[in-house]
Amino acid sequence: MRYKTIAPREADEAVLLASRVLPPFSDEVLAFVDDLSNAILQTKRFKQYPEVMAMAFWMRRANILDLKKQFEQKRGERTWLGRGIVFHIAPSNVDTIFVYSWFLSMLVGNRNIVRVSSATNEQLEALVEVINDVAADPKHTEVRSRFMIVQYEHNDEITGHFSATCHTRVIWGGDETIRRIRAIPLGPAATEMVFADKFSFAVIGASAFLEEEKPSRVIERFYNDAYWFNQNACSSPRLVVWVGNDDEVARARESFWAALEELADKRRLNYAPAVAMNKLIAECAVAINATDTVTVEPHRTSFVNRVLLSNADDLNRELQCGGGLFYEMIIPSLDRLAEIVDPKDQTIVSYGIDRAAFDQFVNGYRPQGINRIVPFGEALTFSAVWDGYDLLREFCRDVDITVR
Repeated sequence: MRYKTIAPREADEAVLLASRVLPPFSDEVLAFVDDLSNAILQTKRFKQYPEVMAMAFWMRRANILDLKKQFEQKRGERTWLGRGIVFHIAPSNVDTIFVYSWFLSMLVGNRNIVRVSSATNEQLEALVEVINDVAADPKHTEVRSRFMIVQYEHNDEITGHFSATCHTRVIWGGDETIRRIRAIPLGPAATEMVFADKFSFAVIGASAFLEEEKPSRVIERFYNDAYWFNQNACSSPRLVVWVGNDDEVARARESFWAALEELADKRRLNYAPAVAMNKLIAECAVAINATDTVTVEPHRTSFVNRVLLSNADDLNRELQCGGGLFYEMIIPSLDRLAEIVDPKDQTIVSYGIDRAAFDQFVNGYRPQGINRIVPFGEALTFSAVWDGYDLLREFCRDVDITVR
């Protein structure tokens, strides 16, 4: 059984296994998170990775203290302690997601083993280098002895070893990855959280967009939601649902997509020819298999491709290749969203629809899908509540003390 430990530099699995959990939101952990956040924000090479900068901003001390306050309010007089060892299996398509999972677990005191993809890239290597530099500081000894970031090819023996050792297993990945790993036994008392394939979309009030005084700001936020991870993040919008009458929607669509293409062109996106081919194949597949009218819209650049659907049954959530391929649908009012929502749906990014309307929809329709509804620009903003899990709570066990 062989795996490569990439952080910390002098990791020792035996020391990690022998360590006790730390108190939730201990000073040692808060100091480590704060130092790592500052180190990333001050490193010039990360300027080219906005998703890493956003992560570092999320890690800033003020936000962590807000999380602590929320944790203490939920806990009340209860005694919550970290579960022990948490084994995180990170996805290969979103390099930074493991940090959020690892940090939330670490904040409540757990020891952590993180498996990242063996397919390294510049972004991951740079991030690990900074983690190692910060962890090497003598003041972070307590934290350094309680985590390991490892790499190995898909290997059931190694995964089985860590699964048997851990008290909670966290799987980020596609449905097939989750099925395969779930076949590997956990300890009898261990818990598990899985973050499977999801589908997300945008909902836009057409009249609100037409009346927007600064539409470029709306477009930029949508661009960040969709393109930061090339639509590969589970919360990246892949469908755009327009709400309004035919005239409003027609004018809003024309303005919106023209502005998005212009912005993408200015950002100098550089897609390989294979991306354009994959989008063309996806468009053709939708058109061939459609039961109703499908319109493959013309496009000015290779950055935005659109397929207008007239029937929700023709929305194939599995047929998505990224690279700026968007499905579109038009509904006259928000209540018709019930015809579109699927259990696989995770995030709605919204513009021009107020909270009261969404409250009425969610509480009235009670959809099986949809775990979060956020404004444009926040699709990729991580929260301690994710995919229906309250992660800080899930990473703890409740010690019931009733002695009087």
